[in-house]
Amino acid sequence: MLAYIQCTLGFRPTNSIVIVAFAGNRLSTVVRCDIPHTLQNLLRSDTPESVTFMDFGVTETQELQFMETGRHIGQLMAQEPSTTSCLLLYLSDDTSVSDQQALAAVGTANAMISAQFGVQRMPVEESWLIHHDLLWHLRCAATTECTVQGDTIGDPEQTSIFPKLDPTGATSETSGATPRKLHFPPVTAATSHIEPDTETLLEHRPHAALKWLELWDEHIREGPMMLHSDEVSELLSSLEHPAIREAILALACFDTNTALRGMVTLGRFPAAMGAAAQVPLSAADGLTIEHSAMGRSKRGPDWHRIGELERLCHQLLPLSDDATGGAVVGILAWIEWVRGRGSVALRYVGQARKRFPAERFLSTLEGQLKQGIVAGWATRVETAWNPQHAA
Repeated sequence: MLAYIQCTLGFRPTNSIVIVAFAGNRLSTVVRCDIPHTLQNLLRSDTPESVTFMDFGVTETQELQFMETGRHIGQLMAQEPSTTSCLLLYLSDDTSVSDQQALAAVGTANAMISAQFGVQRMPVEESWLIHHDLLWHLRCAATTECTVQGDTIGDPEQTSIFPKLDPTGATSETSGATPRKLHFPPVTAATSHIEPDTETLLEHRPHAALKWLELWDEHIREGPMMLHSDEVSELLSSLEHPAIREAILALACFDTNTALRGMVTLGRFPAAMGAAAQVPLSAADGLTIEHSAMGRSKRGPDWHRIGELERLCHQLLPLSDDATGGAVVGILAWIEWVRGRGSVALRYVGQARKRFPAERFLSTLEGQLKQGIVAGWATRVETAWNPQHAA
Protein backbone atom coordinates (compact mmCIF):
# COMPACT_ATOMS: atom_id res chain seq x y z
CA MET A 1 0.00 0.00 0.00
CA LEU A 2 2.82 2.44 0.85
CA ALA A 3 4.48 1.68 -2.50
CA TYR A 4 1.20 2.43 -4.30
CA ILE A 5 0.80 5.69 -2.38
CA GLN A 6 4.34 6.86 -3.13
CA CYS A 7 4.16 5.98 -6.83
CA THR A 8 0.72 7.56 -7.26
CA LEU A 9 1.55 10.80 -5.46
CA GLY A 10 4.99 11.04 -7.01
CA PHE A 11 6.80 11.36 -3.67
CA ARG A 12 6.91 9.80 -0.21
CA PRO A 13 4.50 11.77 2.02
CA THR A 14 5.40 12.92 5.53
CA ASN A 15 3.37 14.66 8.26
CA SER A 16 0.27 13.98 6.21
CA ILE A 17 -3.20 12.56 6.11
CA VAL A 18 -3.37 10.27 3.08
CA ILE A 19 -6.72 9.10 1.75
CA VAL A 20 -6.72 6.07 -0.54
CA ALA A 21 -9.97 5.62 -2.46
CA PHE A 22 -11.39 2.25 -3.50
CA ALA A 23 -13.58 1.65 -6.55
CA GLY A 24 -15.15 -1.62 -5.49
CA ASN A 25 -12.19 -3.91 -4.80
CA ARG A 26 -9.74 -1.82 -6.86
CA LEU A 27 -7.35 0.86 -5.63
CA SER A 28 -8.19 4.26 -7.06
CA THR A 29 -7.37 7.91 -6.25
CA VAL A 30 -4.79 8.91 -3.63
CA VAL A 31 -5.20 12.31 -1.93
CA ARG A 32 -2.81 13.91 0.55
CA CYS A 33 -3.09 16.92 2.84
CA ASP A 34 -0.98 18.22 5.71
CA ILE A 35 -1.82 16.98 9.19
CA PRO A 36 -3.87 19.80 10.78
CA HIS A 37 -1.82 21.97 13.14
CA THR A 38 -4.35 21.15 15.85
CA LEU A 39 -3.51 17.45 15.67
CA GLN A 40 0.22 18.04 15.22
CA ASN A 41 0.27 20.04 18.47
CA LEU A 42 -1.37 17.12 20.31
CA LEU A 43 1.48 14.86 19.17
CA ARG A 44 4.30 17.11 20.41
CA SER A 45 5.24 16.95 24.06
CA ASP A 46 6.40 20.60 24.14
CA THR A 47 2.97 22.12 23.44
CA PRO A 48 0.27 23.14 25.96
CA GLU A 49 -2.30 21.18 23.96
CA SER A 50 -0.52 17.85 24.50
CA VAL A 51 -0.10 18.55 28.23
CA THR A 52 -3.82 19.12 28.78
CA PHE A 53 -5.13 16.46 26.37
CA MET A 54 -4.74 13.46 28.66
CA ASP A 55 -6.57 15.24 31.50
CA PHE A 56 -9.30 17.05 29.59
CA GLY A 57 -9.41 15.59 26.09
CA VAL A 58 -9.97 17.82 23.06
CA THR A 59 -11.53 21.24 23.36
CA GLU A 60 -14.67 22.30 21.54
CA THR A 61 -12.55 24.40 19.16
CA GLN A 62 -10.31 21.44 18.36
CA GLU A 63 -13.33 19.22 17.79
CA LEU A 64 -14.82 21.73 15.34
CA GLN A 65 -11.51 21.93 13.47
CA PHE A 66 -11.33 18.14 13.10
CA MET A 67 -14.93 18.05 11.91
CA GLU A 68 -14.23 20.79 9.35
CA THR A 69 -11.18 18.86 8.05
CA GLY A 70 -13.29 15.71 7.66
CA ARG A 71 -16.16 17.59 6.02
CA HIS A 72 -13.89 19.28 3.49
CA ILE A 73 -11.95 16.16 2.47
CA GLY A 74 -15.07 13.97 2.56
CA GLN A 75 -16.87 16.29 0.16
CA LEU A 76 -13.91 16.21 -2.23
CA MET A 77 -13.70 12.41 -2.17
CA ALA A 78 -17.44 12.11 -2.77
CA GLN A 79 -17.09 14.04 -6.04
CA GLU A 80 -15.53 10.98 -7.71
CA PRO A 81 -18.56 8.78 -8.59
CA SER A 82 -16.53 5.56 -8.87
CA THR A 83 -15.32 5.76 -5.25
CA THR A 84 -17.12 3.30 -2.98
CA SER A 85 -15.02 3.54 0.20
CA CYS A 86 -11.62 4.70 1.41
CA LEU A 87 -8.72 4.15 3.78
CA LEU A 88 -7.22 6.84 6.02
CA LEU A 89 -3.53 6.86 6.85
CA TYR A 90 -2.04 9.34 9.33
CA LEU A 91 1.71 9.91 8.94
CA SER A 92 3.49 11.87 11.67
CA ASP A 93 7.26 12.35 11.75
CA ASP A 94 7.24 14.90 14.59
CA THR A 95 5.59 12.75 17.27
CA SER A 96 7.30 13.16 20.64
CA VAL A 97 4.54 12.03 23.05
CA SER A 98 4.18 8.43 24.20
CA ASP A 99 2.75 5.79 21.88
CA GLN A 100 -0.37 5.55 24.03
CA GLN A 101 -0.98 9.31 23.92
CA ALA A 102 -0.34 9.39 20.16
CA LEU A 103 -2.87 6.61 19.63
CA ALA A 104 -5.41 8.37 21.85
CA ALA A 105 -4.97 11.74 20.12
CA VAL A 106 -5.04 10.43 16.55
CA GLY A 107 -7.85 8.01 17.41
CA THR A 108 -9.96 10.87 18.74
CA ALA A 109 -9.29 13.03 15.68
CA ASN A 110 -9.92 10.09 13.35
CA ALA A 111 -13.32 9.37 14.92
CA MET A 112 -14.46 12.93 14.17
CA ILE A 113 -12.91 13.05 10.69
CA SER A 114 -14.31 9.63 9.73
CA ALA A 115 -17.76 10.61 10.97
CA GLN A 116 -17.80 13.51 8.52
CA PHE A 117 -16.86 11.10 5.71
CA GLY A 118 -19.91 9.08 6.72
CA VAL A 119 -22.12 12.16 6.42
CA GLN A 120 -20.94 12.37 2.78
CA ARG A 121 -21.86 8.67 2.32
CA MET A 122 -18.17 7.86 1.97
CA PRO A 123 -17.44 4.91 4.33
CA VAL A 124 -13.97 4.64 5.85
CA GLU A 125 -12.99 0.96 5.78
CA GLU A 126 -9.71 1.25 7.68
CA SER A 127 -7.69 3.88 9.57
CA TRP A 128 -3.99 3.59 10.42
CA LEU A 129 -1.24 5.62 12.07
CA ILE A 130 2.47 5.54 11.17
CA HIS A 131 5.08 7.32 13.24
CA HIS A 132 8.78 6.56 13.58
CA ASP A 133 8.40 3.69 11.08
CA LEU A 134 5.87 1.92 13.34
CA LEU A 135 2.37 0.96 12.16
CA TRP A 136 -0.61 1.28 14.49
CA HIS A 137 -4.17 0.18 13.83
CA LEU A 138 -6.84 2.77 14.65
CA ARG A 139 -10.07 1.33 13.28
CA CYS A 140 -11.39 -1.24 10.81
CA ALA A 141 -15.01 -1.43 9.72
CA ALA A 142 -14.88 -5.23 9.56
CA THR A 143 -13.55 -5.94 13.05
CA THR A 144 -12.67 -4.33 16.36
CA GLU A 145 -9.79 -6.73 16.90
CA CYS A 146 -6.48 -6.08 15.19
CA THR A 147 -3.09 -7.40 16.27
CA VAL A 148 -1.12 -4.81 14.29
CA GLN A 149 0.00 -2.41 17.02
CA GLY A 150 3.48 -0.97 16.76
CA ASP A 151 4.73 -3.26 13.99
CA THR A 152 7.85 -2.10 12.15
CA ILE A 153 7.28 -1.19 8.51
CA GLY A 154 9.84 -1.69 5.79
CA ASP A 155 10.98 0.51 2.94
CA PRO A 156 8.27 0.51 0.23
CA GLU A 157 10.98 0.88 -2.43
CA GLN A 158 12.31 -2.55 -1.47
CA THR A 159 9.01 -4.32 -2.15
CA SER A 160 8.60 -6.46 -5.26
CA ILE A 161 5.72 -4.32 -6.54
CA PHE A 162 7.57 -0.98 -6.41
CA PRO A 163 9.60 -1.41 -9.63
CA LYS A 164 6.41 -2.50 -11.41
CA LEU A 165 4.58 0.64 -10.29
CA ASP A 166 7.57 2.90 -10.96
CA PRO A 167 9.90 1.20 -13.47
CA THR A 168 11.97 4.35 -14.09
CA GLY A 169 12.46 5.21 -10.40
CA ALA A 170 10.87 8.62 -10.89
CA THR A 171 9.45 8.66 -7.35
CA SER A 172 12.43 7.10 -5.59
CA GLU A 173 13.74 9.09 -2.64
CA THR A 174 17.25 8.62 -4.01
CA SER A 175 16.28 9.89 -7.47
CA GLY A 176 15.61 13.38 -8.74
CA ALA A 177 12.06 13.26 -7.35
CA THR A 178 12.67 16.05 -4.86
CA PRO A 179 11.23 19.43 -5.85
CA ARG A 180 13.51 21.80 -7.70
CA LYS A 181 15.38 24.36 -5.66
CA LEU A 182 14.18 27.92 -5.97
CA HIS A 183 16.85 30.30 -7.28
CA PHE A 184 15.88 33.75 -6.10
CA PRO A 185 17.13 36.93 -7.76
CA PRO A 186 19.90 38.84 -5.97
CA VAL A 187 18.77 41.25 -3.27
CA THR A 188 18.80 44.83 -4.49
CA ALA A 189 18.52 48.14 -2.71
CA ALA A 190 14.93 49.12 -1.92
CA THR A 191 13.42 51.45 -4.49
CA SER A 192 10.04 53.10 -4.78
CA HIS A 193 7.58 51.12 -6.88
CA ILE A 194 4.54 52.52 -8.67
CA GLU A 195 1.56 50.17 -8.66
CA PRO A 196 0.58 49.34 -12.26
CA ASP A 197 -2.85 50.52 -13.43
CA THR A 198 -4.35 47.25 -14.64
CA GLU A 199 -7.79 48.68 -15.32
CA THR A 200 -6.46 51.37 -17.66
CA LEU A 201 -4.21 48.88 -19.44
CA LEU A 202 -7.01 46.40 -20.14
CA GLU A 203 -9.54 49.06 -21.15
CA HIS A 204 -7.37 51.30 -23.31
CA ARG A 205 -4.46 49.07 -24.37
CA PRO A 206 -6.03 45.62 -24.79
CA HIS A 207 -3.71 44.68 -27.66
CA ALA A 208 -0.68 45.10 -25.35
CA ALA A 209 -2.25 42.69 -22.85
CA LEU A 210 -3.10 40.23 -25.61
CA LYS A 211 0.50 40.37 -26.85
CA TRP A 212 1.65 39.35 -23.35
CA LEU A 213 -0.72 36.39 -23.29
CA GLU A 214 0.39 35.32 -26.77
CA LEU A 215 4.02 35.40 -25.63
CA TRP A 216 3.26 33.22 -22.60
CA ASP A 217 1.28 30.80 -24.76
CA GLU A 218 4.10 30.58 -27.30
CA HIS A 219 6.66 29.60 -24.69
CA ILE A 220 4.28 27.12 -23.04
CA ARG A 221 3.29 25.59 -26.38
CA GLU A 222 6.81 25.34 -27.81
CA GLY A 223 8.55 24.25 -24.62
CA PRO A 224 11.85 25.52 -23.15
CA MET A 225 13.53 28.12 -25.33
CA MET A 226 16.35 30.60 -24.91
CA LEU A 227 14.87 33.79 -23.49
CA HIS A 228 15.91 37.09 -25.02
CA SER A 229 16.19 40.08 -22.71
CA ASP A 230 13.18 41.82 -24.24
CA GLU A 231 11.08 38.66 -23.79
CA VAL A 232 12.13 38.38 -20.15
CA SER A 233 11.09 41.98 -19.59
CA GLU A 234 7.69 41.47 -21.24
CA LEU A 235 6.94 38.20 -19.45
CA LEU A 236 7.83 39.59 -16.03
CA SER A 237 6.07 42.91 -16.57
CA SER A 238 2.81 41.08 -17.28
CA LEU A 239 2.93 39.41 -13.84
CA GLU A 240 2.53 42.76 -12.10
CA HIS A 241 -1.12 42.71 -13.16
CA PRO A 242 -3.24 40.23 -11.12
CA ALA A 243 -5.84 39.78 -13.87
CA ILE A 244 -3.13 38.97 -16.44
CA ARG A 245 -1.56 36.53 -14.00
CA GLU A 246 -4.93 34.79 -13.55
CA ALA A 247 -5.30 34.52 -17.32
CA ILE A 248 -1.78 33.05 -17.61
CA LEU A 249 -2.69 30.26 -15.18
CA ALA A 250 -5.90 29.65 -17.11
CA LEU A 251 -4.24 29.47 -20.54
CA ALA A 252 -1.62 27.10 -19.11
CA CYS A 253 -4.36 24.82 -17.79
CA PHE A 254 -6.41 24.88 -20.99
CA ASP A 255 -5.72 27.20 -23.95
CA THR A 256 -5.70 30.92 -24.73
CA ASN A 257 -9.21 31.11 -26.22
CA THR A 258 -10.76 29.33 -23.24
CA ALA A 259 -8.91 31.66 -20.90
CA LEU A 260 -10.00 34.80 -22.77
CA ARG A 261 -13.65 33.74 -23.10
CA GLY A 262 -13.75 32.82 -19.43
CA MET A 263 -12.07 36.00 -18.19
CA VAL A 264 -14.35 38.26 -20.27
CA THR A 265 -17.47 36.34 -19.22
CA LEU A 266 -16.52 36.65 -15.54
CA GLY A 267 -15.85 40.38 -15.91
CA ARG A 268 -12.19 39.96 -14.97
CA PHE A 269 -11.38 41.36 -18.41
CA PRO A 270 -13.41 44.31 -19.78
CA ALA A 271 -15.46 44.10 -22.97
CA ALA A 272 -12.61 45.90 -24.78
CA MET A 273 -10.42 42.81 -24.30
CA GLY A 274 -13.12 40.55 -25.73
CA ALA A 275 -13.56 42.85 -28.71
CA ALA A 276 -9.83 43.05 -29.38
CA ALA A 277 -9.46 39.26 -29.14
CA GLN A 278 -12.70 38.68 -31.06
CA VAL A 279 -13.97 36.09 -28.58
CA PRO A 280 -17.63 35.64 -27.58
CA LEU A 281 -18.95 35.24 -24.07
CA SER A 282 -19.15 31.67 -22.79
CA ALA A 283 -20.87 30.69 -19.57
CA ALA A 284 -19.22 27.25 -19.67
CA ASP A 285 -15.72 28.73 -20.02
CA GLY A 286 -16.50 31.29 -17.32
CA LEU A 287 -17.38 28.52 -14.89
CA THR A 288 -14.29 26.53 -15.90
CA ILE A 289 -11.93 29.47 -15.32
CA GLU A 290 -13.58 30.47 -12.06
CA HIS A 291 -13.23 26.95 -10.62
CA SER A 292 -9.77 26.27 -12.07
CA ALA A 293 -8.20 28.87 -9.78
CA MET A 294 -9.03 26.51 -6.89
CA GLY A 295 -8.17 23.40 -8.92
CA ARG A 296 -11.75 22.11 -8.97
CA SER A 297 -13.15 22.66 -12.47
CA LYS A 298 -14.95 19.70 -14.01
CA ARG A 299 -12.76 20.08 -17.08
CA GLY A 300 -9.37 18.68 -16.21
CA PRO A 301 -6.16 20.64 -16.85
CA ASP A 302 -3.53 19.96 -19.47
CA TRP A 303 -0.72 18.75 -17.21
CA HIS A 304 1.86 18.95 -19.99
CA ARG A 305 1.17 22.66 -20.50
CA ILE A 306 1.31 23.23 -16.74
CA GLY A 307 4.68 21.46 -16.69
CA GLU A 308 5.98 23.78 -19.39
CA LEU A 309 4.73 26.78 -17.39
CA GLU A 310 6.69 25.45 -14.42
CA ARG A 311 9.89 25.20 -16.48
CA LEU A 312 9.43 28.71 -17.79
CA CYS A 313 8.91 30.14 -14.30
CA HIS A 314 12.07 28.44 -13.04
CA GLN A 315 13.89 30.20 -15.88
CA LEU A 316 12.33 33.56 -15.00
CA LEU A 317 12.74 33.50 -11.22
CA PRO A 318 16.49 34.35 -11.08
CA LEU A 319 15.84 37.16 -13.58
CA SER A 320 12.94 38.69 -11.68
CA ASP A 321 12.93 41.59 -9.22
CA ASP A 322 11.12 42.57 -6.03
CA ALA A 323 7.99 43.51 -7.98
CA THR A 324 7.67 40.25 -9.92
CA GLY A 325 9.61 37.52 -8.09
CA GLY A 326 6.82 36.85 -5.59
CA ALA A 327 4.33 36.26 -8.41
CA VAL A 328 6.71 33.81 -10.12
CA VAL A 329 7.11 31.78 -6.91
CA GLY A 330 3.36 32.02 -6.35
CA ILE A 331 2.77 30.32 -9.71
CA LEU A 332 5.30 27.60 -8.86
CA ALA A 333 3.64 27.01 -5.48
CA TRP A 334 0.17 26.97 -7.06
CA ILE A 335 1.33 24.32 -9.55
CA GLU A 336 2.56 22.07 -6.73
CA TRP A 337 -0.68 22.61 -4.81
CA VAL A 338 -2.97 21.62 -7.70
CA ARG A 339 -0.78 18.56 -8.23
CA GLY A 340 -1.68 17.52 -4.70
CA ARG A 341 1.77 18.32 -3.26
CA GLY A 342 0.67 20.80 -0.61
CA SER A 343 3.74 20.30 1.56
CA VAL A 344 6.03 21.27 -1.34
CA ALA A 345 3.84 24.28 -2.10
CA LEU A 346 3.94 25.40 1.54
CA ARG A 347 7.74 25.05 1.54
CA TYR A 348 7.98 27.27 -1.53
CA VAL A 349 5.65 29.86 0.01
CA GLY A 350 7.56 29.85 3.29
CA GLN A 351 10.84 30.58 1.50
CA ALA A 352 9.30 33.23 -0.74
CA ARG A 353 7.44 35.09 2.01
CA LYS A 354 10.78 35.95 3.61
CA ARG A 355 12.07 37.30 0.31
CA PHE A 356 8.84 38.93 -0.96
CA PRO A 357 6.81 39.75 2.18
CA ALA A 358 4.44 42.17 0.42
CA GLU A 359 3.27 39.81 -2.36
CA ARG A 360 -0.48 39.29 -1.84
CA PHE A 361 -0.63 36.24 -4.12
CA LEU A 362 1.75 34.44 -1.75
CA SER A 363 -0.16 35.43 1.39
CA THR A 364 -3.42 34.18 -0.14
CA LEU A 365 -1.82 30.86 -1.09
CA GLU A 366 -0.30 30.52 2.36
CA GLY A 367 -3.72 30.91 3.97
CA GLN A 368 -5.21 28.19 1.76
CA LEU A 369 -2.34 25.80 2.38
CA LYS A 370 -2.40 26.22 6.16
CA GLN A 371 -6.12 25.47 6.15
CA GLY A 372 -5.32 22.13 4.51
CA ILE A 373 -7.49 22.89 1.46
CA VAL A 374 -7.02 20.21 -1.20
CA ALA A 375 -7.31 20.91 -4.92
CA GLY A 376 -10.34 19.13 -6.35
CA TRP A 377 -8.41 17.87 -9.40
CA ALA A 378 -6.30 15.71 -7.09
CA THR A 379 -9.38 13.84 -5.85
CA ARG A 380 -10.67 12.63 -9.23
CA VAL A 381 -9.12 9.81 -11.23
CA GLU A 382 -9.53 11.50 -14.59
CA THR A 383 -7.99 14.83 -13.51
CA ALA A 384 -5.35 13.90 -10.92
CA TRP A 385 -1.68 14.55 -11.67
CA ASN A 386 0.77 11.65 -11.54
CA PRO A 387 4.57 11.41 -12.01
CA GLN A 388 4.17 10.16 -15.59
CA HIS A 389 2.97 13.66 -16.52
CA ALA A 390 6.43 14.92 -15.63
CA ALA A 391 8.20 12.42 -17.88
